[in-house]
Amino acid sequence: MLALPAPGDADKEPQVLCGICLRSRRVEPAGHAFHAVHEKPKLEGRRRPAAAKKDAESEDEGPSPSDSWKKKKKDGTGKSALKLSALVQGEDLYKLLEVSETSSVEQIKKQYRKMALQYHPDKQGETEEKGSGLSEKDQHFIKIQEAYEVLSDQSKRRQYDSTLDFDDSIPEEVDETLGFYETFGPVFRSNARWSTRFPVPELGNETTDMSKVHKFYDFWLSFDSWRDFSMHDEYNLEDAEFREERRWMERQNQRVRKKYVEAERRRIMRLAELAEKFDPRIRAEREERENKKREEKERRARAKQEELEEKQRKEEEKRRKLEQEQAEEAEKERLLKEQRKADKQAAKTLRQRFKKSVQAQCKLDKMEMEDLQDFCLALEAERLQELCESLEAKSAADESDAFVRHEMAEAKKRQVEEQERQERQRQEARKREQKTSDTKESAPWTTEELGLLAKGLQKFPGGMGGRWNLITRFLNDSGHQRTEKEIVEKTKELSEGQSLRSMGSKIGQDSFQAPAPKAKAKAQAAQVQEEGKAAENGVEKKEDAAEWSAEQQQALEKALQRHPATLDKNERWKLIAADVPGKTKGQCVERFKFLREQLSKAKS
Repeated sequence: MLALPAPGDADKEPQVLCGICLRSRRVEPAGHAFHAVHEKPKLEGRRRPAAAKKDAESEDEGPSPSDSWKKKKKDGTGKSALKLSALVQGEDLYKLLEVSETSSVEQIKKQYRKMALQYHPDKQGETEEKGSGLSEKDQHFIKIQEAYEVLSDQSKRRQYDSTLDFDDSIPEEVDETLGFYETFGPVFRSNARWSTRFPVPELGNETTDMSKVHKFYDFWLSFDSWRDFSMHDEYNLEDAEFREERRWMERQNQRVRKKYVEAERRRIMRLAELAEKFDPRIRAEREERENKKREEKERRARAKQEELEEKQRKEEEKRRKLEQEQAEEAEKERLLKEQRKADKQAAKTLRQRFKKSVQAQCKLDKMEMEDLQDFCLALEAERLQELCESLEAKSAADESDAFVRHEMAEAKKRQVEEQERQERQRQEARKREQKTSDTKESAPWTTEELGLLAKGLQKFPGGMGGRWNLITRFLNDSGHQRTEKEIVEKTKELSEGQSLRSMGSKIGQDSFQAPAPKAKAKAQAAQVQEEGKAAENGVEKKEDAAEWSAEQQQALEKALQRHPATLDKNERWKLIAADVPGKTKGQCVERFKFLREQLSKAKS
């Protein structure tokens, strides 16, 4: 610290006497630390002596100081947190200002100015003073001022309004004498004073639009109330000694208020739910909606039932039509079978009749009688009828012999011409096939085609009628166009040159994705080699498949099934030869023996 020179010592230089600076620090009484260090020890110091004297004092001396915090609780009279003077205690502030409870702030201000001019002490004459020093008119003016202070402040006004008497009851059912609107309308209007949102919608009547009705109930089901329940506070905040105690009191009071706020919310919710339950407009709308739902459900059920019935009707019609077609087909087949049987029996009768007529009127040798048998088998019933009538009309034996021999010669001539025509057709078909194979170069065989060829050779073994034609058709149906000649040549090539064992393993790897066993490959190779040899021999033999076309082979198979072995052997083969075009009885017998021989070899 610098020491300033004394007055009169200006010629002397200043000197530093001390370098210490004294400073003061101000401590604010706030915070948990301050309370723990300064306030708490004092409080405990006050309470310890009282606790020591507790046992010595009698019960009539009053409560102990340790329970002094309980004195801070309210006395339970239900007073509001709003503090009013003794003059207005028990007074109706709205009546003092001569306004209604629903008056606005502007209306209250206007009325206060009017009453202030009317009841101002300066406007009054001399009055007698009471014991308090204020006259009755002065007290009335003070009451008006305090009423205006409370009602002009929104927060204080809400606290005051919450302390007024209010009917919290809710009608549990509709009064039949008043009706729904008169029962619930006044209740909603009285509770509308607590709303924080304006305007509050009205309940309306039976002519109110349904959109407004729904908005009304949406408003009340989400009602926001400003009603204050501070009169139920447990502690008075002004009795708190420090901030922490005040905050604790606030939390306790908020906990109590929360219970009343929740009860108020449930009360308003209950009111809205009961009104919506008994509202005739909501009931009518609900019934209409239920009726629409029921009608829509019934309509869908009817549509579904009609669809099901239509489906069943179509299925029944389809089934009936199918049964009718099957019955007609069966009846047609039966009639056709009976017709064939009748035709067959008639032809048989006519053949026997014709034979008896020939034996009676003609003289034929044994060979001519065999030819006569073939001749009769080749004729139809109508032709046999004509021959019988023509032969029976002739009386002379010579004429009968000449007539029969002429008819047999004509039949042989027609048979020869038919065979020649068929032979020409076959030769022309071979020429066309040869020409096609010569002009079109054969494409290389793929692994899939070789696999299908091996399958075809196994499926259609040697000796089967029209075998090469069936194998050709098998490959063509599988999507590979090959001619019968190409298939025969490829089979010869495999049997002569390449080893079928390697081909079988290749087919197994590519097509079947599994290696063929050695025994199976050998069997396939032997089978193809035998088939190749059979194909070579078949070119040189007369009984090659080329001599027998697919149609002739099929005709032979059908004839074998049509004419059973129970018939006479000679008669049977004549009937079979008659069903096979272009073949005689001997050729059919030779073909049958050849096929039987091939089948026996294949089995062995």
